[in-house]
Amino acid sequence: MSDTSTISVARATIDEFSGALPGQLDGAFRRLAAEFWEDGSVRPEAVPGIPALLDILGAVPTAQQAKLAVLLGLLAEAAGPDGDLPARAAVRAGLDRYLRLFQDGAPDAGRSAALLFLLGHFPEDRSQILAVVSATEVDQDDLSRLTRCLQPYETADAATRWNLGRVFPSPAVWGLTKEEREANPALEDWLGLPAGRGAGLWATETRALLAYAGAKALWAAEHGPTVSPFVVPAPGGEERTAEPAATPDVFRGHAAAFRCPRCLEPLGGSPEPTGPTGTAGAAGAAESAVCAGCSAAYPVRDGLLDFHDEPSGPSDPLLAGRYERGLRAGFVRIMGANWGGWVSLDDEDAYLTEHVRPTEGPVLDLAAGAGRWTRVLTRSLGEDRVIALDLSAEMLAQLRAKLGGVLTVRGSALELPFGNASLGGVNCWNALQAIPDPEQAISEVGRCLRPGGTFTILTFRQAVDPLYRYFQRGLERQAHRGSFDPDQLTGWLADAGMSVRDLSGPGNFLFVTAVKD
Repeated sequence: MSDTSTISVARATIDEFSGALPGQLDGAFRRLAAEFWEDGSVRPEAVPGIPALLDILGAVPTAQQAKLAVLLGLLAEAAGPDGDLPARAAVRAGLDRYLRLFQDGAPDAGRSAALLFLLGHFPEDRSQILAVVSATEVDQDDLSRLTRCLQPYETADAATRWNLGRVFPSPAVWGLTKEEREANPALEDWLGLPAGRGAGLWATETRALLAYAGAKALWAAEHGPTVSPFVVPAPGGEERTAEPAATPDVFRGHAAAFRCPRCLEPLGGSPEPTGPTGTAGAAGAAESAVCAGCSAAYPVRDGLLDFHDEPSGPSDPLLAGRYERGLRAGFVRIMGANWGGWVSLDDEDAYLTEHVRPTEGPVLDLAAGAGRWTRVLTRSLGEDRVIALDLSAEMLAQLRAKLGGVLTVRGSALELPFGNASLGGVNCWNALQAIPDPEQAISEVGRCLRPGGTFTILTFRQAVDPLYRYFQRGLERQAHRGSFDPDQLTGWLADAGMSVRDLSGPGNFLFVTAVKD
């Protein structure tokens, strides 16, 4: 198709969009987007039509302006056949128009969010953009995200580079104190990044921030103002339980459930203290669990039973304390399309309370993190019934500080340290998508569950809308897998010997309860 005929087709779609009635607008917008953009790529033959989008931007009603700004932002970052950004220059040519719209004194949640997403693509115009945006009553969360997106790594000062790894879903959400900054190294130093690696992580984080801004903009353009997700008190407050009395039983009564993750033979307590590598009498020693089959020794340090003999990699010491208030809330918001707050923490708690129905045996909170939903389980079952497992020692330290009576285990979801049919129930809440091989993790859960035991899951489905699905995928570098096809997930559960009792959830949420056959 020639450029002339392509522009003619796009012009007709633009006219349809411009004149669409409210009930027709979303469909007209999707057809317009499809003329220019597909799955993160720009249609090269449509690039000459971008000036026509700019021409109508100031003439259409506010609702159309918001959607056009989202589309222009998508085009600014859309790749061409050679991996370049063929539409970026044409989109940037409208910068003065975008800034005038932002200043025009007619605030609209959808249009403001969409313009912020669009403006975040032009770091070379950083000073001009921030001068305009900072003079308006913009939310500090949005402003901090925009400021970070407009900051090139090469020109960032040391204080800004210190925030590497501490920006999602926005730098403002982290709210780091001066004392925390002084007491903790820059993440570049913490990770020991080689030359050039810092710039790569910076670019990855910028893409994630733009994905968050774009998802928010698309939702606000079609539904209105979003609801803030960042007030997330723990159920019952931050009360702490009493530390359990010292006991020689490192398994806290659950020894029968445990097996060596290497050979699945039984474990017993070591008759003498062992150090970090299992050698008797080592400095900093603690009791260990020893396999009766392969003689592998698994140390117990400060009450944490450690089955993962390899470090999980460097992790930021500030992460655990801000996971629930920052990263978790932002991730759920974009992955579940929860911008309207249609799934609350109370809803999540109520689902667990209703659907966790264990048989005899301990209940495992898999990938327990800092323990918020471990606490929900203990309220129904008691602390002595629950085992919390995670790869992060920092997260488990936070959990133990609040739930001292819960047995904490460091281990991998891909090699559970439990015997066949040994667990009465398993919960994996907002974590399955972060496991490198979720199918293998589900297979392990099926192996360890007793017949009739429940497996409860919160995760996310792939968005049906291709525009929103693109923003979901923008977080794939933040999680091993952002979302699931429900049919594929159901198939994995069936292969692991489980039947789905419930599969529900609004938006892109997936609440799942499966039962071991």
